Amino acid sequence: MPPPVKPTAAEAKAMLLVLGEIDPGCTNFHLLSENAYGIVYRVHHTRFNRTLALKVVRSQDAEGNATNTYTSDIGGGPKDFSILQALKHPHVLEIVSIFRGIFTEYMAGGTLLDRLQNEYDTQRDAGSVRGLSEIRCRDTFYQLCQAMAYIHSQRIVHRNLKLENIFLSDDNFPLVKVAGFGLATRLPDDCQGFFQELRGSLDYMSPEMLREPPPGYDCRTDSWSAAVILIEMLLLENAYVVGRTFPETETPGFRWDDLRDKGRLDESGFDILQKLLNPDPNLRHTLTDALQHKWLLYHRPMYPNIVYPQV
Repeated sequence: MPPPVKPTAAEAKAMLLVLGEIDPGCTNFHLLSENAYGIVYRVHHTRFNRTLALKVVRSQDAEGNATNTYTSDIGGGPKDFSILQALKHPHVLEIVSIFRGIFTEYMAGGTLLDRLQNEYDTQRDAGSVRGLSEIRCRDTFYQLCQAMAYIHSQRIVHRNLKLENIFLSDDNFPLVKVAGFGLATRLPDDCQGFFQELRGSLDYMSPEMLREPPPGYDCRTDSWSAAVILIEMLLLENAYVVGRTFPETETPGFRWDDLRDKGRLDESGFDILQKLLNPDPNLRHTLTDALQHKWLLYHRPMYPNIVYPQV
């Protein structure tokens, strides 16, 4: 993860005033990131006696009333944080408090995108970009599947799984936390519904999202996204041979030859990828199915004492 940005004296004074208005319990703050939806700080919170991430967002309506959504300064669609607030799982980023800002647990390892960029730079300097080892990828993917199996059991479709929305502890074999639920949605109670809205990031969207007219999608769209993430971990580069477009008339080609040439996966690893990347969503594995696949079923996790809720 890039180091926190050290503010100038004037910026520090301004941030102190802002954070003091949000919550006087915030101290030792550092700016982490900023985008159109808000600013993220690392803070120490005296009341909780722990380091947290604070996202300062616009979460009020025109009358100044608090809402469960936050909006962009440049007109992007509203994002909903109530879904994340309702989820309780060892691999889902925890909302600690909401008080004029969203306080979440702080993950010192940054995002999976940060980790892969650091690995790419390290391996490139060594003269050969090879990707992460299969065991490291499998452990991260195992935790991701545990989180997503639970999320789907709650009838929630994430719709924006990507490297930037997966947070890590600062370990060689990191603890994984899924975040980025602003575009998530709930399936109807009868679980028979399908969605047609175009949501997410192009490279991670399933084919059924990008067809015209859209046939509709459900939680298996997240299976496609997760498999793309796995390929990116294995190769440290984009998963596709060519870039994707909208609308999409042909199933995108993946870098299967690169995976084979670099010896990144055993045959069961190729098999789980092919099942998760089936262009027909009716035949595609769910991420609950993935946990029963032999590539993951016999995996010995690096965090063996975590107790998972039944799904």
